[in-house]
Amino acid sequence: MRLGFSYQGSDKIKNLSIFAYGLDEFTRVLSKKGTESDITLSNRKDDNGIFTFLTPSRFPEKVSSLTDSIYPSDIAILNGDHISKDLGEVIVALDLMKKTSGYFITGDSKNIDILRSITKNTSLSNYKFFSGNPMEFLSELNTVEHKPMFSNTTVMIDHFFKVKSVGVVALGFVLGGKVEKHQELNLSYIDKKVQIKSIQMHDEDVDSADSGSRVGLALKGLEVEELERGMVLSDHEFNYVKEFDGKFEPHPSLKQPVDDEFEFFVSDEMRYQRGMLDRGKASIQTKFLKLNDSFVVSILQRTPRICGRMKVS
Repeated sequence: MRLGFSYQGSDKIKNLSIFAYGLDEFTRVLSKKGTESDITLSNRKDDNGIFTFLTPSRFPEKVSSLTDSIYPSDIAILNGDHISKDLGEVIVALDLMKKTSGYFITGDSKNIDILRSITKNTSLSNYKFFSGNPMEFLSELNTVEHKPMFSNTTVMIDHFFKVKSVGVVALGFVLGGKVEKHQELNLSYIDKKVQIKSIQMHDEDVDSADSGSRVGLALKGLEVEELERGMVLSDHEFNYVKEFDGKFEPHPSLKQPVDDEFEFFVSDEMRYQRGMLDRGKASIQTKFLKLNDSFVVSILQRTPRICGRMKVS
């Protein structure tokens, strides 16, 4: 099967996922376009590693295009030459998702001063500034290391399809642990056991893939219609939330106060699900996988739309 990305073959090779905003020309020089939907993924393999770039191709129209692109990323690179409301919303989302490693691509000293002021006291306060050409930027990427989000085997699925003679194929990111050929894993939301028939990285079959890897997994034990973006394959059991005591923690940039009762959208874990908060009691339309004690939420009637976290208690 041909999945649009390739692999060098060493299980020690560096793997890195990079969220990129407003840098289409920049990333085009560095990588080759692969999977494209509301997220555009492009890939580069060289002697230093495999780099996957995620671009929110439907943002600002679609909030989830942005948050889904950010979630699995190790590092963010942003166009710092065009400071706008949309860039502000991107900065807020990165702050809420605690993405502490990144670069602004700009050579304008005035913009550097503005961006330093905007990002002060946020997760982006230590982002660096880069003014060189794309190929020169590779030496910067080589200094960045993937940090697993989870200690156990965790694969976040983002795209999926059926391949003749192969069956169901899921594309995703290994966010923790290691995924191995023939391993049996739990699939979230439908809570089903599936088997990893085969693993591909960069168009080559491999026996295993470490945390940080972008993988194509041939799955046994389910139909493609059962898959959704944001499903997780794990060697652990899952916990979910649907109705719970919720505390909304607004981002400091939120311009308007919120009422005791409001509609929100969970915008985390590559999912986008409607919920309601009413005087401290939260409910989500469909159950949501509980990977952490809080999750990012959007309120579409507010500015910025991606505007806080919901604490689960």
